[in-house]
Amino acid sequence: RAAAVVERLAGQSWRGGRFLVFEDVLAASGSDVDDADATLRAVDGAETLLSMELAGADVAVVIATVEVRPEAAAVLGDACAARMIMSAGLILAESEPPEEAVSALRPNAMVLAILKDEKDIPPILTALRV
Repeated sequence: RAAAVVERLAGQSWRGGRFLVFEDVLAASGSDVDDADATLRAVDGAETLLSMELAGADVAVVIATVEVRPEAAAVLGDACAARMIMSAGLILAESEPPEEAVSALRPNAMVLAILKDEKDIPPILTALRV
């Protein structure tokens, strides 16, 4: 569900923000957190690396649903924290309890919001200057 939300958001007008969907965690080549990486997919299907997308980034926003993938949240959050990039988590939890998603995103998200409606996401992204 989160991927569909990201794809719909990508079709709107933004200030240069890139909308990517988490695909897979890549095995770390060493023991350092900075070695953790992941593949991401753009809405046009092009693949990229999390490390490349975070280079020069000021903010990273994770859009999640209650079906959050904890390993994705950990890799994204750790990568942002290691690079001192502000991270925000937006959990779309229409009627489902969001506890698992909160537990997955909370360790590294500097901002965490639980939303009941997808329509609440664009104003937050606008405020974050996405």
